[in-house]
Amino acid sequence: METFNFIPAYPPLPFPLPVWLMQTLLIAGFFLHALPMNVVWGGSVIGAVMFFLGRKDTSSYTYKSAKALAISLPLFISFAITQGIVPLLFLQLLYGPAFYSSSIIMAAPWLSLLAILIVSYYIAYYIIYRVLKNDLGAKTAIKASVWMVIMSIGFAAIASIFSNNMTLMQTPDKWMPLYSNNPHGLNLNLHEPQLLPRYTHFFVSSIAVTGMTLGCFGLYLTKRNAEFSTWLLKLGSRIFLGATILQIPVGLWFLKALPHSHMAAFMGGDQLVTGVFIASMALMLVSILATAISSASGDRRLFIAGLVSNALLILAMIINRHQLRLMYLNPHVQPDAVAVSTQWDLLAIFLVSTVALILYLVWLSRLVYRAFHTESPAVSNPASANVAST
Repeated sequence: METFNFIPAYPPLPFPLPVWLMQTLLIAGFFLHALPMNVVWGGSVIGAVMFFLGRKDTSSYTYKSAKALAISLPLFISFAITQGIVPLLFLQLLYGPAFYSSSIIMAAPWLSLLAILIVSYYIAYYIIYRVLKNDLGAKTAIKASVWMVIMSIGFAAIASIFSNNMTLMQTPDKWMPLYSNNPHGLNLNLHEPQLLPRYTHFFVSSIAVTGMTLGCFGLYLTKRNAEFSTWLLKLGSRIFLGATILQIPVGLWFLKALPHSHMAAFMGGDQLVTGVFIASMALMLVSILATAISSASGDRRLFIAGLVSNALLILAMIINRHQLRLMYLNPHVQPDAVAVSTQWDLLAIFLVSTVALILYLVWLSRLVYRAFHTESPAVSNPASANVAST
């Protein structure tokens, strides 16, 4: 039996929007999801380390920064979840035959996502309202560090399951062997060559983005506590710089793990793919140079330059990620072949709802910040004012 014979067909219904528009919304939606998602994973790791390092002095900048990260994580989790709905919906619509097939093959781990997310989300609030409710010195710091580690393991598991599914949906030739091996949904795509480098690539990226987030906390504190602000700018720049430099060999590893034809597309084989890849490398160089200087001087303008270039870098890498998906799926799943019956009224409702959601999240962030700032002594110090920094 040939591989394409058991790939499901699209439903006999036209797409409600042109494919190019849905792909654009998929990329834009994933960009808005990726930013807070990276902070959630990287923030739980960095927060755990900083709580442990600052355990001997709870008045130190290290401990205060860890507390600031802990307090902000529930907001970032909320943003990541709500902004993740859009790209997931468009992914299902555009590439449903592949996505639903891979999800069924690994149904058990895929369905476990919700339980892991609920527990991890609960831990984020548990740290704030139980662990950090009363500052008890080193014991509190160690306890917070342990819970942050547990939470980071939960988010690492979620990232692993997503990476398994996203790579499995792109390789239909593996579906039948996996299903034959276990038809009960107890499968993972662990033998995929790109899985580990892809997963590592996202983890290192989460550390880098968390570094930028700490720097953003510093920007917020510029007029409230100049010394702490500069310290955060330097620390955030150093974390970002170290993670981004580490990302270079990880990225090469990821590239080398791809099939030769796909790798060649990034190396000049496809002008558009290569152009986006070169742009991402240029943006990475700008962000490295800017943060290298700001890590030593605490220069705010250079940090902002690094921040903006990194945001554009993430967008470029997301575009490359989408292009790579097309390389894998084009022989098997072709959304361009589906009829289109544009429903502009639904698009207008979607766009209005999206803008309203973003405005609501901004309002909610400010509301939560005011509640913490005015009612909780534990977070009324300058370090905690960064709850609303992003």
